[in-house]
Amino acid sequence: MKLIISIIIPTFNRANQLTVTLASLAKQDWHIPAEVIVVDNGSTDDTKTVVEKFVVQIPNLIYRYDAMPGLLTGRHHGADIARGEILCFLDDDIILNQGYLKNLAETFLNDKNLHLATGPCLPNYEVEPPQWLAHFWQRSHSGQYCGWLSLLDFGDSEIEIDPNFVWGLNFCIRKKTLIYLGGFHPDCIPDRLQQYQGDGETGLTLKAIEKGLKAKYIPGLMLYHHVSKHRLTIEYFKKRAFYQGVCNSYTDLRKQPSKTLTKPANFRHRIHPYYQWVKRLFVAHPTNKNISPKIKALIDNLAAAEKSGYHFHQTHFSREAEVRKWVLKNDYWDYQLPST
Repeated sequence: MKLIISIIIPTFNRANQLTVTLASLAKQDWHIPAEVIVVDNGSTDDTKTVVEKFVVQIPNLIYRYDAMPGLLTGRHHGADIARGEILCFLDDDIILNQGYLKNLAETFLNDKNLHLATGPCLPNYEVEPPQWLAHFWQRSHSGQYCGWLSLLDFGDSEIEIDPNFVWGLNFCIRKKTLIYLGGFHPDCIPDRLQQYQGDGETGLTLKAIEKGLKAKYIPGLMLYHHVSKHRLTIEYFKKRAFYQGVCNSYTDLRKQPSKTLTKPANFRHRIHPYYQWVKRLFVAHPTNKNISPKIKALIDNLAAAEKSGYHFHQTHFSREAEVRKWVLKNDYWDYQLPST
């Protein structure tokens, strides 16, 4: 039977978490024609050994090693060798709902006009989350989400959604759609090469919006996302804000290559959930009497970090021809980074 689903898992030095993810995949209904592709992004731990242990439990399990830095490597390498018509990109630190694979197959087979899909991305906290985390949850007419921890809960009903809510940890797309939209942009670039960071799946989903492509939230595509204690610290959120500033600069520059530092993006008032969060907190908080001085100070620090990341990337773009060439590439199917 022809394979209809390719599950692609990029990974880097997280053998323990990958074990849990693959264990949840092993419990799926493997009567569904599918394959699992694990792309090792240069790990030095037991990642390969972990994958080999699941070869019997998971049919059509494929391991590939590609040390080119960045999440783009795993995504595009995996997509290149995938035999499925439906591609499902998963993070390496998730636990799938037991009926996930069956629901994924039915979702795309039953709706020929569907291009992208996702489902509940619920937290699996390593420790009790701090109280200040509540300020980082955003509500919409569909439900609630915390973009900076990639958490999403739009309830128990199947609904059509903005493609920008299809996030990388639970990203399902037709292969022909991925190719049509030009693939992903750079993401999760190491700190030493941060000037080559891009906006990941955001660039792709923004194109999907422009093309009017249909996306759905499917309750049966549920997973639990491991949230480590490190990610529940203010230091992590500061780093995440800086990283978001870099991403924001990248998005702006691809839309308006002539943009300069003298024309800031006014806190990036766009439709993506990250930008909504920035607008709601970074801009609106001075008039919000319900925010305590402690939370206000935290938001100010994160706003400064976002601005710093934006400035960092704009500066590299203006000074380095190699960065300008990278940022303005038509696509990144050739994901070889400069200066590596």
